[in-house]
Amino acid sequence: MCAANGNVILLAILNTYIGNVNLGSFLMENDPLHIDAVITWVDGNDPQHYEKRLKVLLENHQTGENVLPTGNDHTRFLDGGELKYCIQSIRKFAPWIRIIHLVTDNQRPNFLTESYQNENGIKLVDHEDIFSSFEWALPTFNSRTIETVIWRIPDLSNHFIYFNDDFILTSEVKPEHFFPNGKVLLRGKWNSIKNYGSFQIKLNKVVSYLSKKILGITRSMHLLYQIKSAQLAGFKKKYYRSPHVPHPVIKSTLNEFFNANKKKFEENIQYKFRNMSQFSSIFLANHIEISRDNVIMERPDDFLMLNGETDFSLILNQKLKKIENGMVRFICIQGFESYSTLNKKKIAKLLEKVLNIE
Repeated sequence: MCAANGNVILLAILNTYIGNVNLGSFLMENDPLHIDAVITWVDGNDPQHYEKRLKVLLENHQTGENVLPTGNDHTRFLDGGELKYCIQSIRKFAPWIRIIHLVTDNQRPNFLTESYQNENGIKLVDHEDIFSSFEWALPTFNSRTIETVIWRIPDLSNHFIYFNDDFILTSEVKPEHFFPNGKVLLRGKWNSIKNYGSFQIKLNKVVSYLSKKILGITRSMHLLYQIKSAQLAGFKKKYYRSPHVPHPVIKSTLNEFFNANKKKFEENIQYKFRNMSQFSSIFLANHIEISRDNVIMERPDDFLMLNGETDFSLILNQKLKKIENGMVRFICIQGFESYSTLNKKKIAKLLEKVLNIE
């Protein structure tokens, strides 16, 4: 007997004893592959959060060659309102997402009323919930540290999709766009692993500083984190480079790894601000799945990056046209605060149209 027929028979039995049961709800709750979304968010405009961050920065000023110069840059903590677009896009284009877990540092977005939260299936998750038994790592202002513990979210489904708050869906997606046949779909390409010795790290610090100071461009050393993650998973010559897209993750993969590597876990969550010694648990999970032959790989042709630090008006207009024409599924908006007022309005107007926001 197929599972669906078995569920229908069981439903009939339940109806006999307890009355009507919603079939769709029943099947969803018993679906072994229900999928959650996890979004990490901070409102750096909050004066209390700013004071807390400044206090920790002054008391625990990190020194050494591995500190990322832009790791505590104030732009990393600014809230440009992208979060609401992110949530609205999930509920419009991925209504099959079971729960949206919003990870915050004792904060609540202004738009997140109790009714909005209930209507959109959102659960607020405080840092204290996921750092339970590791409170010594708090407070933290480091997304790499936070990503290391998101698999510990209470009631998180085994299959989840990790979003930064500036990731936005712009057209319909289905579960198979993330977990085809239970496997993990990765978007990206193979790159050679480059060695980062002390000289390269010092050089990158100088380049990052000058890039921000002169050109206004923030360098995050995103590729180094991916390389370190691949090496931790046993890759020596190549790593699978992924862009800023929503990342499908299997919770049990990280659970198993960190239970077997508790020292690595604690080392990675010790940093209050980004540090080049860290790895990313998201890209670690990717490479573990690759080693298990549990992935499908695709080129990231359905992704687009909007960047206020590098997009001139002409470039931005071309990108917005692609979004309007339905040519991409995912966008990431970085440096939104760096766009001109006019370009901010263009982006907002298009997103409101795509997401049917009144």
